[in-house]
Amino acid sequence: MMRAAFPLLLLALAACSDRSGTDGSESDFASRVGAGNATPGAGQPGAPVETKAAKGPPPANADVFALEKLGDISGVDLGPRAGGCTFSSAGTEMLVAAGPADRALPGKGVVRIGGKLIELDTPPGGLEAIEGGTTFTGEGFSVQIQPTGKGQAMMTIAQGEDRKAIVGDYVCA
Repeated sequence: MMRAAFPLLLLALAACSDRSGTDGSESDFASRVGAGNATPGAGQPGAPVETKAAKGPPPANADVFALEKLGDISGVDLGPRAGGCTFSSAGTEMLVAAGPADRALPGKGVVRIGGKLIELDTPPGGLEAIEGGTTFTGEGFSVQIQPTGKGQAMMTIAQGEDRKAIVGDYVCA
């Protein structure tokens, strides 16, 4: 019985370790997560999908309350970081954030609105603030993360007096 199981174990291990076509790097992983699945800008079918985040306002006529799947974030620079967190709802990654080890420094986050990756800033607090919940600010809107339990959080998007709350997973590493 044991002899028959050993070849099957070897085959299973070989299948799990197959990395053909990948280089195993951070940017390789990011380019494969949601690659080709990001929603192009509203009203722009087939528009190129941005992979770099920029500071600035969301695209004109874009709904800040309709955060899109992050998709390919291989070009996003979240700066020096000790770790980070991802917020997702119904299996859709909507925010990725990172924080430095130094609590005197701010963290960064990124969301996709209207097909555009938008860089967000946090107040100082480092990685601890990112993990514990903080407010990310962009031009004309903000995104607050409030952990509600182990691996769970409420994300509140605000623009002026308008608010939208989304419950989801908040995983930090």
